Amino acid sequence: MDIRLSEFRPIQIQKYVAELDLLNNPLLNNDEKEFLVEFYEFLEKELDDDLRALEKLNYYVEEPTQKRKKDLVIKIMKKLAEKGYYSTILNPENYKVGRIMRNALIAFALCGGRWSDASERYIAGNWSVEMGRLSGGTLFCNPVSYKANEYQWEKYLVPVARDGAIAASAMTEFNAGSDISSMECNLQVDDDKIIAKGKKVFITNGMICDYLVLYGRLNDGPIGAVIVDTENQQLKNFRSTRIRTYGMTDAFVSRLVFDRVEIPKENLLQGHGLDIAFHQLTEERLVIGAEALGDAMKKLLYSHTYALQRQQFERRLHQYQVIRFPISKKIRELNLLISALINYARELDNRPELGSSKLMAQQAMGLKIQTTELAFEAAVHCFRTMGGRGFIRQYSVPIGLLDPYCMIHGGGSNYVLEDSESRRLFKYKPPRGKFEEKFPRIDFY
Repeated sequence: MDIRLSEFRPIQIQKYVAELDLLNNPLLNNDEKEFLVEFYEFLEKELDDDLRALEKLNYYVEEPTQKRKKDLVIKIMKKLAEKGYYSTILNPENYKVGRIMRNALIAFALCGGRWSDASERYIAGNWSVEMGRLSGGTLFCNPVSYKANEYQWEKYLVPVARDGAIAASAMTEFNAGSDISSMECNLQVDDDKIIAKGKKVFITNGMICDYLVLYGRLNDGPIGAVIVDTENQQLKNFRSTRIRTYGMTDAFVSRLVFDRVEIPKENLLQGHGLDIAFHQLTEERLVIGAEALGDAMKKLLYSHTYALQRQQFERRLHQYQVIRFPISKKIRELNLLISALINYARELDNRPELGSSKLMAQQAMGLKIQTTELAFEAAVHCFRTMGGRGFIRQYSVPIGLLDPYCMIHGGGSNYVLEDSESRRLFKYKPPRGKFEEKFPRIDFY
């Protein structure tokens, strides 16, 4: 059953907004703009129909749609891989644009979509699909590329990076969250195999992936990383189930269970798991920042369009300052953060050694927090602008209204980064003297 109401007209984006077009950013050079134009053309010609078909499935609530969604996502990833858009680690010498910059531009465009002058319509963007690309193309490929031997490279990395096999990164746990030092998953190392026992949660692509990189404690000691072949999700003693989230409805966010799963010892990546995991985190943070900015751009575009079209009390919504001013403010913030993203990505491409810099990692995390918060705020204002229509899937699905709600936490790392500021508000000073022993004092400064 299609749950859309025929009485409600779809939002038709009809006006080009120069301030919401990344190609207008003066910081992008000609090579970067040329790459972005090529990707937008690919998005329109190759992916738009698939993305809209994926979107349409969200309107059918009484029919099983998971199998059809899975087939569409796998089809999209393979199309991305054919053009070198799924992973950016292979053949960087073939491109005029740096690898990390390419990754960020793809993320922005795939999340935000774009108004097409050629067809005079909005080309769909989808943050859920981009998260699947990030999970396989970056979170799996980057650490595996960093430490893979020749056998691991050919058997596990090439099928993903070149052919678009679905991959995932299994790090987050139920009790530890993204705090990798509190990880409990056990990787028991024997003479010829590794026995994995533990559970993972919030793993994008988890239940559709062919391969995943699993992080756990080697013999209950240091963190290690091992490549797991899920054997088309039929691996013995391995189970994966989907987690339903408020947003990211087209991402296969999953729960994984490893109940003494046997993995060949030759799949173990050499080196400390913390080093392997952190190797890709700076780039991941920049790419998620690009995703958030693309999503914020899309929501601002919808807010702008709806404010122009919708009439309330004999006035268009854009004539009310309470609607118009926040949109203008968010557009200015968006372009400032895009400029920061471009500079960070370009600097990392020019100086790869900064990928292991703690300062650069912190700066990238700060940008990730600011961008995801902007996407969240843009979604809130879009919801306010649309009024009652924001409550229904008919309008919230194409906009991806709840997607930023899944990303605002920043992977937990924002709690660590901002702790120095928050700690002063919850500072406890031990009582002193008899009076203070009887009447303890808590200072909130």
